[in-house]
Amino acid sequence: MTTSGWKGLDTGRMPVFLGYDQTERMIAALLDRAAQWQPDAVVGIARGGLVPATMTAGILALPLAMIGFERTSGAAPWIGAPASGGRVLLVDDGCSTGRTMDAVRAALLREGRDCLTLAVVHDPEVTQYVPDLSHAMRTLWRFPWERGEATPAGRALRATGAGPDRATELPFYGLDLDGVFLPDVPDSVYRADIAEAVLRRHGLEPFPTLPFFAPERAVVITGRPDSDSERTQAWLARWGHGTLPLECRPAGIPHNPDAVARYKAETATRWGCTHFVESDAEQALRVAAHAPHLVVSWWSATDARAWLIGVAAQPL
Repeated sequence: MTTSGWKGLDTGRMPVFLGYDQTERMIAALLDRAAQWQPDAVVGIARGGLVPATMTAGILALPLAMIGFERTSGAAPWIGAPASGGRVLLVDDGCSTGRTMDAVRAALLREGRDCLTLAVVHDPEVTQYVPDLSHAMRTLWRFPWERGEATPAGRALRATGAGPDRATELPFYGLDLDGVFLPDVPDSVYRADIAEAVLRRHGLEPFPTLPFFAPERAVVITGRPDSDSERTQAWLARWGHGTLPLECRPAGIPHNPDAVARYKAETATRWGCTHFVESDAEQALRVAAHAPHLVVSWWSATDARAWLIGVAAQPL
């Protein structure tokens, strides 16, 4: 599968997140024409098309069937029982290149079926197939069930020209440092004596309990300045976390809550994180607002537990 046009390979792009509620509304806006066409069944393309196909079948009160697509062979086998009836509404979540939907549609036509196609979104700048029913979106999009498409392993695979593979989509964690790995030194201590505060922080021991993460799929993203990078790497190595990549705040980013949160959100996105763990509640809210495609959690070292954060920011 040719994926050179997939915009997710650009690590500097912030995706537009299409959550479940928004996706359902976008589907509903397309269904008047589908209802007039009177399909006998809805067919969802596994895996990405199954959620929107379920929503579509629910709105139209139609039977739902599942079909796969094998990129190596081009085959489109049914998953379970084939769709009933001859008129099917074929559903996928999005058309980046369009090859999947075009190939599955062709397979259904060879079976002698009539086929109307629906994708929630398509990229008119890239796709080779435009669905019958769809919203055009030129920006990079991301659905909740596709958070793993841009992990480092996922991007590396797609860069070869291959299609997505769930083996490369395992959760990839971005982790705050102070308050997650070790106690945070209060700002009042820094204001009193910065040099003394830095020395004190680097002498601290880690918390006995850390949030879950896979070390081979994680990166530490901290608001500490770049000037503190060498000492921070030494601290991580001293306590057995020396293999974790480390991102410190560049000198050009001011040390204020929103600027730091934006830096964390953009850095986590550049890395391809699916999750972000933040120790400060306000920072967690701000990171979630800047990057709703991330699963953001506020970690309490005191309670050794996390709270998932969902938030929408008021426009400026």
